[in-house]
Amino acid sequence: MVLEKDSSILGYPGEISKPLDADHHGVCKYESPNDSRYITIRNVLKSLVGKAKPKGEPQTSMSQALGVKFEEYLSVPESPDGDYNFFRDRWTYGTCNWILSHEAFRGWLEDVHLRPRVLWIHGNAASGKSIISSFVIDHLVQNGLPCHYFFIRFMDRKKRALSMILRSLACQLAHSTPAYADRLRLLEAAATDLRTADFRNIWQWLYKQILFQLDIQYPLYWIIDGVDEADSPSAVIKLLSELNSTVIPLRVLIVSRKTHEISSACQKLGKQVRMDTIRTEGNRDDIRSYIDREMDVAGEDSYREEVAVQLLERARGNFLWVHLAVQKINNCYTKAAVEDALKDLSPGMEALYDRMAVFVQTQSIPNDRRLGQSILGWVTCAQRLLSVEELSDALGNDGLLEIHRTIGDLCGGFVVVDKEGKVAMIHETAREYLMHGGDRDRLLIIDRKSTNDKLFNRCIQRLTDPKLRSQINRNQQPALLDYATSAWFIHFSLGTATHPDILDTVEKFLRGPHVLTWIHIAARRKELRALVVASRYLTDVVLKLRKLNERESLAHRRAIAVIEGWATDLVKIVGKFGNTLIQNPDSIYRLIPPFCPPDSVIYLQFGRKESKALHVSGITSSTWDDCLARFSLGQEVMASAVLAAGNRIVILTNNRNLSHIIIYKSATFEEQGRITHPERVSSIQVNKLGNLLVSYGYITTRVWDMATGDCIKTVKNPAKRPRPQTLLFVETDNTIIVGSEDRCVRSFSLNDDSAEYDMKARIDEQSLEGTMVNFPTCSALSPDGNMVAFGYRGHPVTVWELEPPMLLGQCNMTLGATDMTIQENTWGEVFRITWHPFNGEVFCLTQVGLLFKWDPYEEEPTATVHTGGDHLTVSRNGSLAATGDGVGTIKVYATPDLSLLYQLSSPNPVLHLSFSTDSRRLYDIRGAYGNVWEPNTLVRLADSSDFPDHNSDALSETESLTKLSCHTEHHFTRVDNIIVLSGQPVGPLYCYGTEDGLAVLGEVGRGKVCELERSTSYMSIEQAAWSEDGNLVAFTDLSGRLSIKRIAKAGQARDTWQVNHEFDLVIPPHQGHISQLVFQPTGHQLFASTTTMLYSVDLKSHDLVTATVPIGMSKVKWISHPTLPDYLLGFGNTKAHVFTWADLREVKTYTYWPTRLENSATISPIQTLQSHFGRKGDDETVGRLFSNADSPHILLEISHFGTSSQLESQYLVFKVADIHLDPGSDATNTSSNELPYTLLPADVASRIREPLAFLSHRGLVFLDVDRWICTWRLPSLVPRGRTGGKGSETGGGEIEKYYFLPGDWVTANEGHLSAIMPDGTLLCPQNGEVAAVQCAKLRK
Repeated sequence: MVLEKDSSILGYPGEISKPLDADHHGVCKYESPNDSRYITIRNVLKSLVGKAKPKGEPQTSMSQALGVKFEEYLSVPESPDGDYNFFRDRWTYGTCNWILSHEAFRGWLEDVHLRPRVLWIHGNAASGKSIISSFVIDHLVQNGLPCHYFFIRFMDRKKRALSMILRSLACQLAHSTPAYADRLRLLEAAATDLRTADFRNIWQWLYKQILFQLDIQYPLYWIIDGVDEADSPSAVIKLLSELNSTVIPLRVLIVSRKTHEISSACQKLGKQVRMDTIRTEGNRDDIRSYIDREMDVAGEDSYREEVAVQLLERARGNFLWVHLAVQKINNCYTKAAVEDALKDLSPGMEALYDRMAVFVQTQSIPNDRRLGQSILGWVTCAQRLLSVEELSDALGNDGLLEIHRTIGDLCGGFVVVDKEGKVAMIHETAREYLMHGGDRDRLLIIDRKSTNDKLFNRCIQRLTDPKLRSQINRNQQPALLDYATSAWFIHFSLGTATHPDILDTVEKFLRGPHVLTWIHIAARRKELRALVVASRYLTDVVLKLRKLNERESLAHRRAIAVIEGWATDLVKIVGKFGNTLIQNPDSIYRLIPPFCPPDSVIYLQFGRKESKALHVSGITSSTWDDCLARFSLGQEVMASAVLAAGNRIVILTNNRNLSHIIIYKSATFEEQGRITHPERVSSIQVNKLGNLLVSYGYITTRVWDMATGDCIKTVKNPAKRPRPQTLLFVETDNTIIVGSEDRCVRSFSLNDDSAEYDMKARIDEQSLEGTMVNFPTCSALSPDGNMVAFGYRGHPVTVWELEPPMLLGQCNMTLGATDMTIQENTWGEVFRITWHPFNGEVFCLTQVGLLFKWDPYEEEPTATVHTGGDHLTVSRNGSLAATGDGVGTIKVYATPDLSLLYQLSSPNPVLHLSFSTDSRRLYDIRGAYGNVWEPNTLVRLADSSDFPDHNSDALSETESLTKLSCHTEHHFTRVDNIIVLSGQPVGPLYCYGTEDGLAVLGEVGRGKVCELERSTSYMSIEQAAWSEDGNLVAFTDLSGRLSIKRIAKAGQARDTWQVNHEFDLVIPPHQGHISQLVFQPTGHQLFASTTTMLYSVDLKSHDLVTATVPIGMSKVKWISHPTLPDYLLGFGNTKAHVFTWADLREVKTYTYWPTRLENSATISPIQTLQSHFGRKGDDETVGRLFSNADSPHILLEISHFGTSSQLESQYLVFKVADIHLDPGSDATNTSSNELPYTLLPADVASRIREPLAFLSHRGLVFLDVDRWICTWRLPSLVPRGRTGGKGSETGGGEIEKYYFLPGDWVTANEGHLSAIMPDGTLLCPQNGEVAAVQCAKLRK
């Protein structure tokens, strides 16, 4: 022996210790590439090189340079190389070679046909199957064949999930197959979120839509080992049956034990795909080779042969038994000891495990015995493999000298440390032995509940360490912290969660400040999904507590309250603050709690404490709202459809003979652009990637690129104008299929220049006895475009194959006992029909609201439920169905059995609804507005794929869904949308108007004070403005009525206000709607403008001065001159106009210098310029315009839709001093003067979402693109003549952030209405109310 183990270990962190059977020469000189010593060293070096980061070189691969890091995008946390190396290191030279000559293996390996082929290798437990898998992988790699593999490990719950198998294989494909990587980049560019996608969607997107469509002529090899350890082995094999839909030569090797479930699934698989089977029970030659190479017994060859024969006879094909037996014999120093060892080695793993258990339990030192049992407890019950550092921290023994040696000496051989430094059971059968000891008396049993309690307590100890925050800030976090963050709640649920001591521990944690530290850590790790998962486990515990008979116990009531409160809050925190929380994890301590509802647990515990620094008022709701956002579409607009398209939401609106398709961002709900189809559109559809949209109009069908808004194809509709009932993108060949009410199915391709539809199929429906065939009421194309389903009045639902047209099935519904008719069957009157995205079932909704699902190969429905709904949608993953009805109720059902999961009621009929791409949200349309709903139930279901306790892979689908559902009906009152908001220039008051004609007075810190006006005709309040002294407020409604109110304090009461009506006047509607109101600074006059007329009202005499709007000034925004109170300023996109207050006469005109419509490289006196549009003025819109008496600047926003249909803005800053008038000038100055301006620097302008105000002490206040309220001090303007210099030389400050708004604030149009009061208070519309946010730091 060259070195003893203790002498060879240096004690470095992450050090890898591995013995080699070699002398000084054999350590570095190897016999061949197949030498086991060479393979061990090679694998270690390969692992180290893969982890290395070259110094001084950019750490970006080609895929990263193109914006995609596949591991991050596909949520693949680690490479499968570690698992491969774990098993490959246990391979012995000379073994496994038999597989290469096996006829079935050679046929699988050498098959040249362009079709998939599957090989199943099965054998008993511990028969060396995983070693064979690693051998095959090595053989394929050595021969340069594209090999992708995955080892399913029962000890790591994520590696048991089918979704993780598919993600890992896809990641490997992306790195090895350029064509696949390119398509995956397109998927990422379309913003398809795969983080929460279940295995069905992953299979659909990554394989059926990408891989199977590629032209790959060479074999791709997949090796999936340990299928029997997957959450659902049959689901893995069932998925492979869909390989018959591709001609790619996929060669799939699945390795597992032979179970009834797997055998049955493989039998069905063999009918779909070419399949062969190899049985291995531990090859006798392999076992003999292993014994010969690994057994180190001195003595004559005949003696060694005798021992080897005994081991071989007792092995019974079990490699693990041989491995442990050889280890035991190698520790013998005499023949007598070898004889005793052979006597003790009973055949079979049970007997061997018994002796290993005796070794653990008979340690002479009690502390050693307890330490060994603790290690076994952690390794058997941990939710994933722990590193040696994590295990050492978990044991909490600071005096532990050497963890590797401790494991080897105290755990009896049950536990091993792999070369990656991960601690694992020697085999899954060892874990089963320790965990399932109830069958017979055993000396060593790991009790699941008590062990989970110990692990839970240790995790909580780590999270509640008083030093933890300082350790995190110094990047010195404990080794176990990551594990504790993601697993404490699982151990809590799996242990004795209802025990008083455990409840007391978790209650202290949730009521103390450490719960925020836990959220902070999860946000730093970008693992907010753990919070949602924790919510589900906490909900499970609440259900357990409520089943106990101790409901009257005060301790139980307190525990239920705090656990249930946090179970709700965690989901809402992720939904409303998630994106910003990941970017700013520290915000959980001070910035998030104040924005939570007053009755939420997080606000009660932490929000109140922060109210002096950050206070929110004006919102009457005290609980969380499932409504995440609302889209206000306008009073004259009627929406008819809403769809999810990748990271976008598209809404179809019709206004007379014109249709607009409005595109919103699904993350922020901002309007991203509009597509105009110049005719009335009946139907729209998007492709699965979400980058293309088809709109079916009255005359033409058009296909649009949603990224640019360009029409890429126009096709003439059929001459008879049949109404479309179903649209479908067929991704495989870029074809669009349309099914119409005339029972014709037509199609066109995006790959040719044809502008006409092709007839794909004409269905001739035959009437049955007692039925009548009319036009179908509805139809739906199957997801693959090969079938169509029709719904009728008085005729059964039918399903037809299209090529050639052939009736596949008819649905007959058996009548119930209460149905009053002499017929045996009813056909129903089906008005809505849709397909399940994967399993071929059809969902139908009748006119009376009966929802049923039907397999076209059966005669009757498989499930029915009365919903009362009028509209129907099914989620993209097929697990959920939702209905909406005419009274505003939405119901969500589990598709397996149509059990009710969630229900909400909100005013106004549901006209259309759909699920978001990830099934976490529901979108609905209710006429002139739409809603985004995010119920906790849907969020918890969407994040269930990696956690088999709640996973449809592991449980039945119905069980997994209903376990997380909440049947409580949620009611939401109708919201009267705010469409105008104005703050008092001095004082705490504000005024807002609604679309129902209500004008309201509010006060910061108090909310609604009183109603100023209620329109009897329900005409919306369009404009509002305050006088400079804050005593008068004016507002107008849609009819042109202008009303002025006087506001004053009522007596000495500080919070009581008196409202007096001054006067009304009406602007004739034919002269245009009033677009703006401006008070003269002196308070003597009020200015009002329409598109055609200007008005000045004398507030004392009520006299009205009018003037016609000059040509070219219809898009002008107005303010009073900040320093000359007798003049008005009107700013357009190219000119500024100066008018007199007295007679509305234009006295001067300024042209912006340099001219904005020229493509000039130098637009401003300084070179900190935002990119210049170079667009026509007619395409531009004048946005915000503001100044104040304390500011020497005026800011003007000019916007237009850019080339990619994105709204782009420029921000022009003018010096007030540059807008001057000659003393005593009364005559109109017809000459045009140049008015210099400065564009905001590009780095500032690109951050602005809404400019809000100039504050004298803070500069420009704005809402940024991430919803932060920010300030930026304007630089001192450079003299006109200067053309050089940079922004940093002008004295501009850094952007300063104060707080951010929740994700359901400033959605849709609410951001445009937000305002800042002079003291820095933010006014923001929120669900029909005005939220006032006071920030102490901003007010200083």
